[in-house]
Amino acid sequence: MKKKHLVTLVRTIKDILYAHRKADWDDKNVVETVSEVITKKFSKYMKEQEDLERMGKTEQDYLAPPNGLNQ
Repeated sequence: MKKKHLVTLVRTIKDILYAHRKADWDDKNVVETVSEVITKKFSKYMKEQEDLERMGKTEQDYLAPPNGLNQ
């Protein structure tokens, strides 16, 4: 796994755990649901990255220029 993917995974986990910080973590369903959300979100990210790599592109290729699109 590339470092940028690991960074994204860690950020995803932190964001989702923070969003669910008030959940009842003793409830098995909560743990399963949050685990599924993390897995699905990261899986979607990885698929997008693989698609970009197949096209020979990166996320940077699709960012707007610093001064906006009206140049």
